[in-house]
Amino acid sequence: MIKTSQLPLRIEVSPEIQDALNAKSAIVALESTVITHGLPYPQNLEALAMLEACARENGAIPATICMLDGVIHVGLGERDLDSLAHKMEHKEKLNKLASRDLAMAYSKKSSGGTTVSATMYLAWLSGISVFATGGIGGVHRGWQNNLDISLDIKALATIPTLVVCAGCKAILDIPSTLEALESAGVPVYGWQTDEFPSFYSRESGVKVARVDSLSELANAFSTQRSLPLISSGMLVANPIDRDHEIPRTEIEPYIEQAIIDSKGISGKEITPFLLGRLAEITGNRSVTANLALLKNNVSLAAKIAGELT
Repeated sequence: MIKTSQLPLRIEVSPEIQDALNAKSAIVALESTVITHGLPYPQNLEALAMLEACARENGAIPATICMLDGVIHVGLGERDLDSLAHKMEHKEKLNKLASRDLAMAYSKKSSGGTTVSATMYLAWLSGISVFATGGIGGVHRGWQNNLDISLDIKALATIPTLVVCAGCKAILDIPSTLEALESAGVPVYGWQTDEFPSFYSRESGVKVARVDSLSELANAFSTQRSLPLISSGMLVANPIDRDHEIPRTEIEPYIEQAIIDSKGISGKEITPFLLGRLAEITGNRSVTANLALLKNNVSLAAKIAGELT
């Protein structure tokens, strides 16, 4: 583990997380863009409390990662949450921070939520090897005309962290995303499924290698980390539960409409716009599904972290 005190960035690991690291207890990293850019205040903090409680119920300590005034926090205490709530209540700017943004955000003493790439990186720096998210970024639809590929692909290719997700975001080109992951050397497994899930839906029409055993999954990840010259992460695709899924045939027309409505929007703004537009079109049903799959992923990640310890 790298000593965070020796890094040029200022990283504060909460006492609870540091104690868990010292005791080699199960820890699950959580990103913070779901709070800062995914849900409105105060529902976002209620959702965070639910996810952190879910991790604890399944035997792991939650380590939510966030930047506040240029300081990276690994594990949010009560004071940190109060600071975040104050910023949201007063509509202070909260940036969306990928790994490439960390240095400038530190320099400007900015605040913001960490994306998949930043959370993976900061978790790894802190000694945390399991991370739960909703869906990873990947290859956007229409990439043939506009080469829009998420930094998440590179992060998974270079940072040895196990990531639990419900597939990639449904607004993406799923087959092309899986091809990109394969080319990058990232192993992808379906948790108790033969088919790669598509975020809101359990199916995508694309097959994936299946794993049914926690011990096999944990052993494979431990083995991979010990192999020389292999530094990639591992992606575990965990389907949304049947009670909350929105079938592909139902959600796909909504996604296509949201993409049409996003004309002229690009870069960091495209994904928040599309998810927000989907929430409008589906009458917030997509938001309910999003929260359900997040909880499902945190539960599995906590169990994997426990198996690893």
